[in-house]
Amino acid sequence: MTETTEPTRTAEPRIISDALEVIDSALGDFFQRELVSSGEITDVLLDVRTLLRRSDEAEAVPAISKSDQGVARA
Repeated sequence: MTETTEPTRTAEPRIISDALEVIDSALGDFFQRELVSSGEITDVLLDVRTLLRRSDEAEAVPAISKSDQGVARA
C-alpha cells in the first residue's frame, strides 16, 4: 500500500487573518469619522491586496510534504 500525504500549507490562513486585521482596523477608524478620503481607502485596499498577493506567491512555491522532508535531510 502506498501512503500519500497532503502538502502542508500554514501560510495561507495567517495571510487571510492578517488581511482581515487590516480591514477591521481601517473600518474601526473610518466609522469614527464622517469623511474618509479616497486616498485612505486606496491605501487600505493596497494593503489588503499586498497581503493576498503573498498568498498567491506562497502557492507558487512548491509545498513540502512530510515524505519530502525526510529526503531533504538526507
